[in-house]
Amino acid sequence: MSTILDVARLAGVSTATVSRVINMPESVRENTRNKVLQAMEKCSYKYNSLARGFVTKRSNTIGLIIPNINNPVFAESTMGVQEHADKKNTRVILGNSYYKYSQEENLVKVLRESQIDGLIITTTNLKGNVLKNLVDEKFPFVLLFSTVKGGPFSAVGIDNYKGGYLATEHLVNLGHKRIGMVAGNFSMTDRSYHRWHGYKGCLRDSGLTYSKELLVQTDYSLSGGEASIKKLLCLPSPPTAVFCSNDYIALGALKGARDMGLTLPADLSIVGFDDMQTASYMVPALTTVHQPAYEMGRRAAEVLFQLIESPGKPLQDMMETNLIVRESTTAIPHTSSHQSRINKNQ
Repeated sequence: MSTILDVARLAGVSTATVSRVINMPESVRENTRNKVLQAMEKCSYKYNSLARGFVTKRSNTIGLIIPNINNPVFAESTMGVQEHADKKNTRVILGNSYYKYSQEENLVKVLRESQIDGLIITTTNLKGNVLKNLVDEKFPFVLLFSTVKGGPFSAVGIDNYKGGYLATEHLVNLGHKRIGMVAGNFSMTDRSYHRWHGYKGCLRDSGLTYSKELLVQTDYSLSGGEASIKKLLCLPSPPTAVFCSNDYIALGALKGARDMGLTLPADLSIVGFDDMQTASYMVPALTTVHQPAYEMGRRAAEVLFQLIESPGKPLQDMMETNLIVRESTTAIPHTSSHQSRINKNQ
């Protein structure tokens, strides 16, 4: 079996250089790094990361917990995390909580037992024992897709209140006065809750009355969006526009509205939230609030490695967001027949 000394001799470098190529490749010049990697391949050198872990007390592994990999926005953020972790020669262990706090607790336990160096988590409960215990034990972790702007948690996210406000303001500016919202259950995420507050804040500032009957909370699924939009459209006075708290729900809402015979956006305007990659391919193309999911994942990984390598004060990074206007929204027709068409198609 070849050793690190064999690799060093073949590459014509010191064993310290070989070690740096293995542990900190970015610190070695490209030509030298390539010579060492070629020598490792010729020698069939197998690096014992477990042995290194005993010395450095590092596993070169981090955990990533997301609510649902089926939602493209979480897939995009995962790629961002993976991209930066690859640069650090670090493995990523991915877990799905399915928006269940009990599953989240179990995943954290399993990942900690696997000796991960740090954790990136999109939590379902900011006030639960999971985060409290991580803080108490001074374990490196970062909240992803979070609204946290201070306190003991490191976090990367956006201003969800602002995003909800922008979505609603767009509909108000188009002349809509009866604006509904399909929101992910507030018990599952603070993000949907803050977007709802943005929605309410915009209605208030625009002189429009908030109505409880125009809010439907649902699970984060296509079927949830579909059922919720049908519930809103069956009201005696249905909305002419609806803000959905994510694009996944909005996609279900588009189908539900079409199933009821509505023409979009002539009969109903819909706004989503996330700007997932498929939003521009929906029919009609979805107007939505953009959040930079890939960049947020990459930034969360950067913050986590900073905490692992140099523990210190919590870091929060709230990224910019903006409204992307596409085809799913339009000005409300100035005609008395508009409301009757919605009622007729129920």
